[in-house]
Amino acid sequence: MKVPALGKYTVRDVLDYRGSATLHHSVAESDTIEDALALMNRLDIVSVPVFGCPGESKPGGGGGAFVDIVSVYDLRDYIVNSPGLDDEVEFQLLAGHASGGATVLQTPVAQVVGARAHAPREIAACAPLESLLRLFAEHSQHRVLVTGVGPGAASGGSGAQLVPHRKRRASADSGCSSLLSASPGGSSSSGGGGGGGAHDEAADGGAGGHLSRGAVCGLTQYDVLRFLQHHNHELGHRVLDTTVGELVGRQRLCLPARKLTVRDSALHALRQLSDARASALPVVDGAGRLVTEVAGASLRGLTTQSIALLGKPVLAYIFGLRIPPRMDPYVVLPSFTVAQIMYGMLRINCRRAWVVDSRERPLAVVSLADVLSLLL
Repeated sequence: MKVPALGKYTVRDVLDYRGSATLHHSVAESDTIEDALALMNRLDIVSVPVFGCPGESKPGGGGGAFVDIVSVYDLRDYIVNSPGLDDEVEFQLLAGHASGGATVLQTPVAQVVGARAHAPREIAACAPLESLLRLFAEHSQHRVLVTGVGPGAASGGSGAQLVPHRKRRASADSGCSSLLSASPGGSSSSGGGGGGGAHDEAADGGAGGHLSRGAVCGLTQYDVLRFLQHHNHELGHRVLDTTVGELVGRQRLCLPARKLTVRDSALHALRQLSDARASALPVVDGAGRLVTEVAGASLRGLTTQSIALLGKPVLAYIFGLRIPPRMDPYVVLPSFTVAQIMYGMLRINCRRAWVVDSRERPLAVVSLADVLSLLL
């Protein structure tokens, strides 16, 4: 690491500072995409754990064995690429109300998880902080699962690793794929979910167990940034006084290849996001000045009755979903320092900063992962 003083910290230190990293809010795999979006919107989060449903469950209640973590970006990619979405959008624009038929928002979350091309990663609580930074900075993970948190966890440990392979089975009810975790070597079998405050039989060495709700522990990029801000006196002037211009040049940061205009529809914008594998794209006016951003997180306010908003220009979409003003883009100048960006991101709870010139034209975007990678 570029900051030797941080070498003494582990993932457990970040957990301790975070307080409780147990994921108390969840959805069942039988819950719909609309249920998951509503929960994320209400809690202002971008990912939730998914649990199986051995019995009756309610949205936000979870239950059963841990399946996976699903993010708003997974839901975005599934929604905008689903067949029939354009027809529903066009019908609602013309008729002024929902068609009454099933839409993509009624799809079970299990089907989204089964269709994903990637999987979340896990890391041991005893792993060094550097391993956690690399997961976020180099693998673009938003949230990682933490294992070995309970009192019986081993003190020695490995760094980050892929979540164990999962077995797929055909769902008898919905015809979609649901996920069952494999238990290689008798280890914890919940898709790498890791221990929370309590361990089940599998976590203690038994075979065939699954993590229960409340035993899944996770950390986000934002949690690490808060930890680093708390220890900013140990980062040193070499890191904190780095200007945004230097950071952009050193890491060759730039704008996404695609830009949006205020005339583009929200659905076109979200498809551009999905194709670019980006979390946000800038929206500019006729003079090229930054007006706002379109982010995947904005989808959290979408409902079956408001699908028509996807066919409207991006500004009408943002106003229609009543996205709060704090969701306006965080704008910085090249002369800003890393210390100022860190403080600003935490102050207004944002995930990126748009670098603009004196005429307010976007030059580059600095994400949380870019700030974290500066320490590696």
